[in-house]
Amino acid sequence: MKDTDIVIQGGIFPQTIDIATQYSKLDFVKDVFISTWESDKHKIKDYKTQGNFVFSDIPKKDGGGNLNLQLISSLNGVKVCKSENVVKMRSDQTIPQEDMYRMNDFYRKNLTGNEVFVLGLMGLELPSFPYHPQDHVFWGKRKNVLGVLDIPLSTWESYEIPADFSINIRPPMYIGVHAYSKVSKKALNHLNNPHEYLLDNSPKKNEAFEEYEKIKDLCFKSFPRINMIWHKYNNQNYPYQFYYDQGERYFD
Repeated sequence: MKDTDIVIQGGIFPQTIDIATQYSKLDFVKDVFISTWESDKHKIKDYKTQGNFVFSDIPKKDGGGNLNLQLISSLNGVKVCKSENVVKMRSDQTIPQEDMYRMNDFYRKNLTGNEVFVLGLMGLELPSFPYHPQDHVFWGKRKNVLGVLDIPLSTWESYEIPADFSINIRPPMYIGVHAYSKVSKKALNHLNNPHEYLLDNSPKKNEAFEEYEKIKDLCFKSFPRINMIWHKYNNQNYPYQFYYDQGERYFD
């Protein structure tokens, strides 16, 4: 049954059009949209089809870690989707078809409420970070993915890598705490007082963890480990060990 739309968001990379073509062949996918930038139109002018592209203007302020770019391109892409299920992907990454089928099967068997499925979700063992879903993939019911993405743009400052997250919020936490704030008054308080609760050196970070432990699975669930080709970084796989050492956990 073709009941899923895919949004590939971000700039146009050499592999992006091929990624869209590959995903369009999945038997559960109805439409694939590439949500990119007005400034990247010249990169697709030689392609015969101009359909299924969504163009947005790059914001003047990136919100830290290009967070606002992700929010704008993702949200504008999901808004044009019509299917019951929506998958937000990145334009610089390919997930092989066999893994896409595994993820689709896992999602359908494990969806119990309004959760959005992600590649990884920060756990409760330190070191870790509360309210922190990984943001490479958002997979869920259209209304729930919209709910994750339809949030205020970030006013946090731009930063260079390596970033100092004692003065800047981690972008996935910004997205995550907005989602959790809709189901928890305490999380809403943490959202409104990020310097107290959400930065790496926040004095009340333990209180954020206490609430996160109670509500962690209400908004997000993690997939089992998959294969992924990250073209932007020399075609490496998803760096599971790197993120695991930071506290990220997976279904398996």
